[in-house]
Amino acid sequence: MISAAQFNASSSAGKHWVAIDGSVYDVSSWCHAHPGGQLVLLHSTARDASEAFHAYHPAWVRHRLPAFKIGQLATAPPLPGTSATAQPTTHSTKAEPTANKRMVDEVKSDRKGPQQYTGANADRLKQVQRALEAQGLFTTSAGFYSKLALSCLACLALAIWCVVHQYITLGALLLGLFWQQVAFVGHDAGHNAVAHNSKYDGYIGLLVNACIGIGPSWWKATHNVHHLVVNSVDCDPDIQFMPLLAISPCFFTPLFSRYHNVLLEFDGAAKVLIPYQHFTFIPLLMVAKFGLYLQSVKQLMHGHCYINRTWEACTQLFFFAWNVALLRCAQGWTARLQLLLISHAAFFLLHLQVSGTMNWSCPAWLDWLHGGLQFQIEHHLFPSLPRHNLRQASLLVRPLCQDMGLPYHCPSFFGAIQETLATLKNAADAASKFTACTTHQGFSNSKTWEVITSAG
Repeated sequence: MISAAQFNASSSAGKHWVAIDGSVYDVSSWCHAHPGGQLVLLHSTARDASEAFHAYHPAWVRHRLPAFKIGQLATAPPLPGTSATAQPTTHSTKAEPTANKRMVDEVKSDRKGPQQYTGANADRLKQVQRALEAQGLFTTSAGFYSKLALSCLACLALAIWCVVHQYITLGALLLGLFWQQVAFVGHDAGHNAVAHNSKYDGYIGLLVNACIGIGPSWWKATHNVHHLVVNSVDCDPDIQFMPLLAISPCFFTPLFSRYHNVLLEFDGAAKVLIPYQHFTFIPLLMVAKFGLYLQSVKQLMHGHCYINRTWEACTQLFFFAWNVALLRCAQGWTARLQLLLISHAAFFLLHLQVSGTMNWSCPAWLDWLHGGLQFQIEHHLFPSLPRHNLRQASLLVRPLCQDMGLPYHCPSFFGAIQETLATLKNAADAASKFTACTTHQGFSNSKTWEVITSAG
């Protein structure tokens, strides 16, 4: 029997112990080879990884657990992502004025970890998963993806035809729609929800990269961590966009990102940009795809590759090549710039769909437009569930939430957008008040300005 003290001390001893269903497993030797990335296991060290493990792994993987088992756990550990979200940092180098201290204390008190559900609630979740398995909802429909592939090819062909015949605006919109639909397939494959085999889903990810230019390695590196620690301010990379955006006052005091391994500071650039973020949010989404190219190339050059690095590099280059060729089909630099900007701006719909991490309602015939992202609750509970079965899964998840006393929030799509903008505005208003209470720091003193003006 392993005591709670021994289990908690494993991380400081350089070991990586995780708890799954009351048993303790030493995964130290497996971290570097983990298909979901090393960081996922690091965030789970000295934590209860039961829910994450069962959500992400098929039955045949579970049979390999005994090789790593070292004992039973005496008491229940916390969930992943609960350690640092409530911890204030001491990295601030400037003395805070007395008028600011009260607001800083309020910000620090807002850093709370996710609520933990164990016992009967965990058993209910497992019952729902078994029910989904019994109904065959984890089985992928080949017909669904065959029709989807044909529709994507038709969309791309029509976009190319429009560009060649100089219908630039329509061609650009169709190209953006093609990217969005293919990105959904990449999302499915990244969760092994298409072939349910990491090797073959990896091949699909490479094909998607050739179509949209967003690398599967970058996606896996960020998205797997996001699913493990959803909305954890210091762990979830999907909500760390300082100094451009801040969804919570938690970002108003120095916060160390456990994903990026950098200190996120509310510096001069953030004080200028965050108070207006509810106005700049949509425009930022319209150019966000350019940033994803940079992140994909950076991951390819310096990060861990989850697929063959050479193959991923080739598909990335192929994407740039065919897009340059398509741009050259437009006559004149004005038309080429129009094609480039409108197509990337049209892709903002995908960014908008993933920004809220919430469910929204839509008729079944519009499911194709949202790619399963309208069922965020179901998807986060069962990531490998094929998206064409998410609507049916919601029939079991909704009563599960009611039984557990949890709200099943599902506004309309435009209602979800309004709530997202309202959240940004609330944080923007709080940022304005916070800035008024702090010592003035201009943009020229910010880290962003240091990066822009740095040499070498």
